[in-house]
Amino acid sequence: MTTLQELKEKLMQDEEFAKEYERSKPLYDVKRAIIESRIKSKLTQKQIADSMQVSQSVVARFESMGNDFKFSTLQNYAKAVGLKKLVIEF
Repeated sequence: MTTLQELKEKLMQDEEFAKEYERSKPLYDVKRAIIESRIKSKLTQKQIADSMQVSQSVVARFESMGNDFKFSTLQNYAKAVGLKKLVIEF
């Protein structure tokens, strides 16, 4: 059985895949941090949605890896999970 890491290493040998992976990595890193913040806060998507005054499906789409987002949504989400400040570094 191939592990996820082995599969990634194999795919990264393809120049086109590696280029797209690197292009998409910043968004994936942000999405991972978003989801980790909800898990750390021990809140459900529904609880976050209620706090943001949106539906649970809006939160699910926000957390999904394929979607982009508005900065204002990121701010509202951060507030909903209890973050005191949102820090973005380049």
